[in-house]
Amino acid sequence: MLRTTSTGLNRKNSKSLIGISAALILIVSSFVQPARAADPITLTIWTFGEVIQPGLQREYQKLHPEVKIIPIKNDVDPLHQKTVLSCQTGGPADIIAFEVPYSGYWRTGNRPNCFQDLRQMKTSDTNAAAGIAAGLSATDIKKNYLPWRWEQGVAFNDSVIGIPTDVGGLQVAYRVDLFKKAGLPTDRTQVSKLWPTWEKFIAVGKKYVAKLSAAEKKSGKGFIDDAGSIYSAVMNQGTAKYYQADGTDAGKLVYKTNPQIKKAWNTTVSALNAGIGARLGQFTSDWNIGMNKGAMATILSPAWMLDYIKKQAPETRGKWDIANLPGGGGNKGGTELGIPSYSKNKQAAFDFLTWYLAPEQQLKVFKTYGLFPSTSVLYNDPELLNYKDEFFNNAPVGQIYTQGVLKLKPIFEGELERKIDTLFGAGLGRVASKKMTPEKSYALVISDVDKLFKN
Repeated sequence: MLRTTSTGLNRKNSKSLIGISAALILIVSSFVQPARAADPITLTIWTFGEVIQPGLQREYQKLHPEVKIIPIKNDVDPLHQKTVLSCQTGGPADIIAFEVPYSGYWRTGNRPNCFQDLRQMKTSDTNAAAGIAAGLSATDIKKNYLPWRWEQGVAFNDSVIGIPTDVGGLQVAYRVDLFKKAGLPTDRTQVSKLWPTWEKFIAVGKKYVAKLSAAEKKSGKGFIDDAGSIYSAVMNQGTAKYYQADGTDAGKLVYKTNPQIKKAWNTTVSALNAGIGARLGQFTSDWNIGMNKGAMATILSPAWMLDYIKKQAPETRGKWDIANLPGGGGNKGGTELGIPSYSKNKQAAFDFLTWYLAPEQQLKVFKTYGLFPSTSVLYNDPELLNYKDEFFNNAPVGQIYTQGVLKLKPIFEGELERKIDTLFGAGLGRVASKKMTPEKSYALVISDVDKLFKN
């Protein structure tokens, strides 16, 4: 320590030392610059629904204050058209969500070039504190995911164009209070035993409707919200839909020969003719109101729909429970997140994706928002299997949806999957509104599908 005195010698020495110190600071500072804050990055995400959860978005931005995330939402079909255009012209998106029915489109031909091959990306060390090692590619994290869900993001040239966010899963949400009123069992195990098959499910529906009063029938109340929803449930329990894998990129068209299609159609027509549906289109305002007023006793519910029911009908808390889907496991929905080839922030986008879709985050999303994990490494995790949902009468939803997902077999998704689904839906709509007989409507659907492949 320099001792200060009133002598001129010490004052002189002090000035000399200050001068030397200043010189040293200048010399040192010329070699050692202060640490710079990371350059700010804006990640623009084209998405739909609740694919990007606000809670996790905030968590990531807290971990990485230099990253600003901007989700831009569209409905599924407009987003697809927007993505098609941006593939040709470029755009601002750094991450794009696409639904599984569109995966066949993006995996075919030269369309995979619209997305970055995630096998060629490597994680940086930015998420090391979160347990994600640097240097990991899509190939390295593949083992964490349900194999058939992972393949839905793999193009036919083997490039990885998307990482799966969730598995739709599908089970039956039912109203305990309405079942009790109709004289039906209310325990979820006993309810599941009521309908081992779709035929039994329809029979239970007829029994339920028979117990409704004339006024309730007149008001449109029914057993299931929309009998048309049975079609996709039955379709996804098969091993093929409109295409079948044959070793080629395009696959073999089987929409005229696959017996599962006729089975799904006939089962749905049977439900429509039995009058068990409340005829409420899902996600319409009437459907939301109907949930609150007990217009339906059952909804075929993928895991992600549970959160929707909570938000739209909060006063029905504790009145719902979950039973098994007829005919075995089921699935509805599922999304991939990919990085467009034109993105200017590919590294930051990949770091976000690998964090956001890691098992730890997928478990959080399931417990908070109901999206069932695509990361199969969690399927033996007690935290998932033991998770119960108080809103749904403390149903062990983790266990129920895990068992259902594990029963499913992979289905080849073809290029025009979404368009064909839409045509079959329109055909069933004609039957439901009595505008056409089932036979004539089915023949028209096949004719309309034929036209897709003649253009």
